[in-house]
Amino acid sequence: MGIHCEVRKCTGCGACAVACMDEKDIQPPLLRKIVRKERVEGGELQLDFNSQSCFHCVTTRCATVCPTGSILRDTETGIVIHDNAPCIGCGKCAAACPFGAVFFDVNHVIQKCDGCIDRVRRGLVPVCVESCPQQALEWEPN
Repeated sequence: MGIHCEVRKCTGCGACAVACMDEKDIQPPLLRKIVRKERVEGGELQLDFNSQSCFHCVTTRCATVCPTGSILRDTETGIVIHDNAPCIGCGKCAAACPFGAVFFDVNHVIQKCDGCIDRVRRGLVPVCVESCPQQALEWEPN
């Protein structure tokens, strides 16, 4: 489950990141990052782009290390969410995420992609998926 990027389709335009910023009314650092990788194919330099955010992992390292249970999997959608209320800001979840998808914002509040859970519950796809002009992002529901 989660949001997956088909690297061969992604052009690195950033429409997904902008749509996420608008939907969530956030400023950088972004919940969705565009990762650029260079490779050589047939003697020519090629660029690959990969739009990345929280992978909503099956085995959630961030949730496992959280001492307050602030990171949990929504039983209805399967999306991994962060609840700020019990969070003590220890940062263990951010340190545990191998993808850097859990981080502190400028106000020292933990942030992570919530998979546009409100949209998903209404039968819509996450806004990043909807906004991708190349259809490089795919939503795989629970």
